[in-house]
Amino acid sequence: KIVDRNGSVLAINRNLISVWADPSFLDTSPERAARQLAPVVGATEAELISKLHQKRKKFIWLQRNIPYSQLEDIRVVTRQLRGIQHKVYGKRHYPNNELACHVIGATNFEGLGIEGIERQYDRQLSPPDNATTVDEVNNIAVDVVHPVEDNNSAISSPIEAEGHGHTIVLTVDGYIQHIAELALFEGCKKWGSPTGTAIVMHAKSGEILAMANYPNYNLNHYAQSPESYKRNMAVWMQYEPGSVFKIVTACGVINERISTADSIEYCEMGPYYLANGHTIKDVKPNGWLTLSQIIQKSSNIGIIKTAQKLGHKSITHYVEAFGFGQKTLIDLPFERKGSLRGLRIWDEYAEVTVPFGQGISVTPLQMLNTINTIATKGVLMQPYVVRGVLTYGNQEIERFHPQPIRRVMSPETATALTEILVQVTEQGSGQNAIVDGYRVAGKTGTSQKAIANRGYVKGKVIASFAGFLPAGAPLISIIVVIDEPQGAPLSTQVAAPVFQQIANQTVRYLTSIVNRVAGAANVPHSTDHPTSGLIAQSDNH
Repeated sequence: KIVDRNGSVLAINRNLISVWADPSFLDTSPERAARQLAPVVGATEAELISKLHQKRKKFIWLQRNIPYSQLEDIRVVTRQLRGIQHKVYGKRHYPNNELACHVIGATNFEGLGIEGIERQYDRQLSPPDNATTVDEVNNIAVDVVHPVEDNNSAISSPIEAEGHGHTIVLTVDGYIQHIAELALFEGCKKWGSPTGTAIVMHAKSGEILAMANYPNYNLNHYAQSPESYKRNMAVWMQYEPGSVFKIVTACGVINERISTADSIEYCEMGPYYLANGHTIKDVKPNGWLTLSQIIQKSSNIGIIKTAQKLGHKSITHYVEAFGFGQKTLIDLPFERKGSLRGLRIWDEYAEVTVPFGQGISVTPLQMLNTINTIATKGVLMQPYVVRGVLTYGNQEIERFHPQPIRRVMSPETATALTEILVQVTEQGSGQNAIVDGYRVAGKTGTSQKAIANRGYVKGKVIASFAGFLPAGAPLISIIVVIDEPQGAPLSTQVAAPVFQQIANQTVRYLTSIVNRVAGAANVPHSTDHPTSGLIAQSDNH
């Protein structure tokens, strides 16, 4: 089975019963057999009589997918009727329907994993060939993620169940997943967006606490769901990141000691005319701005002039150091790596557009991993979604731990960037992402959307916001990406409020869980608790 980090069951084998007949071998009348069968198999007498009268057939299904609770009654009846048999078989069941559907994935009619964790860990989840069938679901009283009394936090109901394949324990928290899915749904609906994604990462470890996509689908009705709903956009979507990408140039110039947060650039007080005839504009005219203000006000002109000091070679170094143009190697299938075409070409157009996130493409997970590198004081972490693997007897056979990949910047550079990003939310374009009681570091991004063979299309944008909190002692990093909001509004209107909703509820939920556990035990929270290592001290205003 598959469970979340708190033990709540997300996928499990549900045993069902099918009853079949050999009408030619029946030793009583179809009418009498139908009277005995109808109450226990859930079919009408008329339906059964019609099937049992087909004497030329050696095999015919009388009823399929009968609840396992009917097994004893079915056994009694089939022992009394010659030519009537039953079969118990396993069927994959997803108790929470749509929840975390793109992470969990699905199986096909043969029980083979074809999406998500079901595919990635198909071998571990599959029972051995000689396994006997056991009804795992009948012992499950409740399998929902529900809020506790204070309405600001939640716990998942741990479920004990027998099984024959291994148990995959996810890093995902079911309630945080619910928070992210609901906020994303509301944001996409409000702005008429066809797709969107939101990811919540534990900052220090790289564990994925939630990975939500809109639209989603019911895993129990996989075959009936539109194919377009099934793709995990968090790792599949490739898009031009826009102004969120400005943090890469800012990192480079600070880390190389070319500039500081207070270094100034003249931003032309209007259009910036390039030698090749192109014109670059800011949303509002700006004069002299510090690097901090360039990021705060999201000045394209300012970041272009800053990038010219860094140069192509160094920009390429930092872009690749953050992991762009490469798969993150998260333990999920169908991840894409984005494109660094603009960096490769580096013509007169690319050298001024790449610094503000055009001419390259990234995935939402890559962009989140980049901003999380600032949260970790400069260390790029390996993102992962599986915490461990248990045997069917709940013996731990594999445990996954945080994996640092490389240092991208010095701790001092990360600290400087954090303060710059705090100014974005407190005084700049990210004020709609503010969470009361916490300092939030983040960056907006509104990128024009390019369509194949058409170029950039007027009125089509991708709005995003990426950030972390508390800024002084980061607990969680979050990205929200919303595709084609109607009216092409700025990300501060579209993505930042969704980020705020997810961040506000998540940080308070995690804090309340640890406080409740510590209070109940009257001792500091145990490192064995599911949320151990996730809670940082509040970084208040």
